[in-house]
Amino acid sequence: MRRAIRLLAPTLVFPLAALALAACGDDDDEAGPETTEATDPTAEEAGCTTGETGPLQIVLVNDDGVINPAVDVLIDRLAEEDDLELEVTVVAPAAERSGSSDTTTPGGAPYVEATTPGGNAAYSVDGYPADAVIVALDDLGLEPHLVVSGINPGQNFGPLASISGTVGAARTAIRRGVPALAVSAGLEYDQAQFEAGADLAAAWIEEKCGALITGAYQTDTLASINIPACAPEQMGSLQEVPRALEMPALPEGENVFASTCDLADPAPADDVAAVRSGYPSLTQVEPEI
Repeated sequence: MRRAIRLLAPTLVFPLAALALAACGDDDDEAGPETTEATDPTAEEAGCTTGETGPLQIVLVNDDGVINPAVDVLIDRLAEEDDLELEVTVVAPAAERSGSSDTTTPGGAPYVEATTPGGNAAYSVDGYPADAVIVALDDLGLEPHLVVSGINPGQNFGPLASISGTVGAARTAIRRGVPALAVSAGLEYDQAQFEAGADLAAAWIEEKCGALITGAYQTDTLASINIPACAPEQMGSLQEVPRALEMPALPEGENVFASTCDLADPAPADDVAAVRSGYPSLTQVEPEI
């Protein structure tokens, strides 16, 4: 799929596959996007964005900073969505702010235009992940249908969700009435894991698109996806499970983020059990944890 990027502002536009790259040429202001036939915008199915609804507006944040290449993995995957028109604005901390929960900067955080490692336009915020959400909504005046936080290296499952900056940004969004999705992968940098997380995020967005674009999607909780530390071919199917309130007792020296990848627990009780057995998990997280 080809994508057009609006060069006048750090906003990435991922149009329907039939659209041309005309927006990158000299006639940006004159070339309006082609539209498809209007369909029922309340339908939760692929193709829910139309000329009538306009694009699905997404703010993309993280807690690892605009400098982290994982953000480009998600951007590139969203650009492949043939059936949806997406408009993505990247607003991320200037540097890594892992473990900052939903901390904010008193008086607000300053921001500048920047680029990601992959060359995508972004806003760089001198503050915390939650600050990035506030900058997007208040300073930039964006009105997203969805805030996506991630992809984070290191799972944010169970009780770890409470200290996670990735989840903290998403918690900040739902408190402001904006639906949110957090995505976290294995602790060690692994391109394949990030791509697996991006695939699950894109599938979730496609499934929920209709409710998101009409404002019908709930903001009582945020959706949190955690990817096991396994090769994608070893992973099981996505498990919708509750968040663990406690971490299991582990043998001395065992890494809490490790996964057996043996799929030995086909009916995991919670997100920690799922991920440790090799299953990606999808969990609903409350705004106050």
